[in-house]
Amino acid sequence: MSLPRFMTVVLLLALCVPAGTARGEPIETFGDARLSFFANEREARDGTETSDEGLRLRLRVGAETRLSEAWLLRGRLAGRFATEQDRTRFWLKAWAPARAGLEDGDATIDELFLRYAPAEGDWSLRMGRFQSKFELMGVAAKSLDRNDSPNVDVNWTDGLHLQYDLTPAWRSHLILQRNVSSGTGPLVRAPLVFDDSGSRVSAFAALESTVPVGPLKQRVLTVTWMPEALATDGIAAKRREDYVAFTAKLFTEWPIGTGGMRGGLGGELGYATNTPLDPVVNARDSGSAGGSAHQFSMNLFDFFPGHNIAFVYGHTDAGWLLSPDFRNNDLLLEIRYQWRIVKNLSMEARLRRREELKLPAAAPQERIDDDFYVRLSAKF
Repeated sequence: MSLPRFMTVVLLLALCVPAGTARGEPIETFGDARLSFFANEREARDGTETSDEGLRLRLRVGAETRLSEAWLLRGRLAGRFATEQDRTRFWLKAWAPARAGLEDGDATIDELFLRYAPAEGDWSLRMGRFQSKFELMGVAAKSLDRNDSPNVDVNWTDGLHLQYDLTPAWRSHLILQRNVSSGTGPLVRAPLVFDDSGSRVSAFAALESTVPVGPLKQRVLTVTWMPEALATDGIAAKRREDYVAFTAKLFTEWPIGTGGMRGGLGGELGYATNTPLDPVVNARDSGSAGGSAHQFSMNLFDFFPGHNIAFVYGHTDAGWLLSPDFRNNDLLLEIRYQWRIVKNLSMEARLRRREELKLPAAAPQERIDDDFYVRLSAKF
């Protein structure tokens, strides 16, 4: 089904929903803008050095309305722009134009969904195009598996999202994600592809709790299943296998002194049960690529009121292909500073280094990327 047809189905469903007692509800508008100055420096595998810098802007504007007490209709437009872009276009297709999402100068519909949430129920269902995030808490919230639209990126998920409260403390999630032969909306890394007919639907399930238990603030277990999506021998080869990955996230927080300052430690572990062959992901070794991943963060909240800082360490093997925040075959070191200026306005600064872990056989040295940004984020 093409994207225009997919969107048409969502809108037709909205028209068929009974208006109920909430007919005449007003349309609420919302939006956010994120402006970033960035600078990148790269030392390539052959030792050459390159750099670039500029401004990037992400702008999102949306609206929602209640069709009845239980039904909500929501839509949003999103665009990504930069000083170095060479064109502007409206992208209305079922897949993202690049693996990271929209390219500079692109705009699209990144949300258009119906949500059903009965007033007396303990479950809800979203149908259509939506945002899905399962980040590790912290100043620099990141995820090894699912995190649509981080930083100034624009991604989306097409499909169904069912939430069910198992207990007052624990919530379950099931996402059925629609893919097409040309790609998908969330970020996935090569050699994950969707050209096999068996890869049209991916599944993601999670158990999460954010009800504090002593210093514990977050506990999450997830599993991702992408049938027939892994090009084990490379994209040009015919063989496709299932890609299955598990993660566990844990975040703790505690007070420091009596002035409101708090400390926080977070960690996430990931493991993929099936990975591509090492030569497919540019590693020296033979056999299958490693499938492990982990991240850890140390956080200090409100060391002055509204000021937070964190250090993040991440390590992802070449066979970990799901994260929008961590490249596969990479070591990441990051310092993040955040200033909550007022309720809907914040400033962040990031200094990050990423080093390649394993090299192609002919490469004399690993690739190293150093980058920095300062960004302002505003909600309206």
